[in-house]
Amino acid sequence: MIIDSLQAIGRYRGISAGLDILIDWLEHNDPTELPVGSNQIAGDRVFANVMDATTRPATDALYEAHHRYMDVHVDITGVESFKTCLSAVEPAGPFDEETDGGLFAPRAEEDALEGILGPGRFVVFLPDEQHMPTLVPAGAEPAPVHKICFKVLADAYWNEGA
Repeated sequence: MIIDSLQAIGRYRGISAGLDILIDWLEHNDPTELPVGSNQIAGDRVFANVMDATTRPATDALYEAHHRYMDVHVDITGVESFKTCLSAVEPAGPFDEETDGGLFAPRAEEDALEGILGPGRFVVFLPDEQHMPTLVPAGAEPAPVHKICFKVLADAYWNEGA
């Protein structure tokens, strides 16, 4: 996991081919102008899922993970918290290869790291890194968040396409 200011995303250039494409795109485009829905940046290798969501309590959520893609979450308006797990968690069902998604049951709180997003920040969840996004920040009530989940194909799958 990487969390930082969106203004500093350029310092992560070189981590992966797809992340470099996203960084270049962000330097020349305003992500706040993307419409809700799926928006291609580099075909199926790098794209943006723009959504309006409502934050939820962690007790109403499961961890998710992806094999082929890393997620780069950016809040345009609103604030959310997220969790990632320090140790493996048990699958809550079979992994769906077609959608590149699996859900995982939460474990003890001492195994979780929590962070806060909001406008001007981003978090990267690497492939197979279990994460629980769009959570209510501590002490807050569920609230709307307009956000982008950039999907970035991992280098291991780059030559195959998505």
